[in-house]
Amino acid sequence: MKSIALAILAIAILVAAPPAILAQTTAPSAPAPADEKQKASAEKHSKPILDALKLQDPAKETAVRAAVSEFFAAHNTWHQSNDAKLKELWNNFNHARSKQDKAAADKALADIDAVYATFKPDHEKFLNSLAAVLSPDQIATVEDALTVNKVKVTYNVYLQIFPTLTDEQKKVVLKDLEDAREQAIDAGSMAEKSAFFKKYKIKIEEDYLTAQGYDPKQARKDFAAKGKSADAEAK
Repeated sequence: MKSIALAILAIAILVAAPPAILAQTTAPSAPAPADEKQKASAEKHSKPILDALKLQDPAKETAVRAAVSEFFAAHNTWHQSNDAKLKELWNNFNHARSKQDKAAADKALADIDAVYATFKPDHEKFLNSLAAVLSPDQIATVEDALTVNKVKVTYNVYLQIFPTLTDEQKKVVLKDLEDAREQAIDAGSMAEKSAFFKKYKIKIEEDYLTAQGYDPKQARKDFAAKGKSADAEAK
């Protein structure tokens, strides 16, 4: 009789319980909106990378997805704290370039590098996580996916503008573009990624190629003229 009475009491408590309590005992809690947003962001960034890698290895895909997710979580937090300062410094750089003030432009770039130095631990952690499951060439593929293949596109254009580059000169140009890519993966927007490539294109053209005896401005004019001529002939 005592056990029957206890069972009846338990049923009465459940029946009288508020709907919220019953819901907690019968249904799993919904994911927090922030978690869903972070998951969507991770998928947005990892999908083009995994599509480019074509790993066909579930374990490696999981590891890459985790590395990308962790990187962009840190990336977003860091940029929220630093973008205002970076915007000011890039504006300083562009202003100095418009005034042809090389010293001021170089100072702005040095200041930008100093800000990004604080993100270096997260940058290195990301690359080390990738290196645990990917080859150097595959890591380059990841970086290309994060910079919309700017190395390849820019390098191919240089080969057209400067068709007489030696093999050694081509190596220097390619290395500088790869250095631009290395910095650009940390940028917060596509415009800033392009700004990092602009930084290195200035180094390539105004420093290296000029010292090698080229006239980059004239070479670009000649290249543009050939393009117009080709378009005219095609019409």
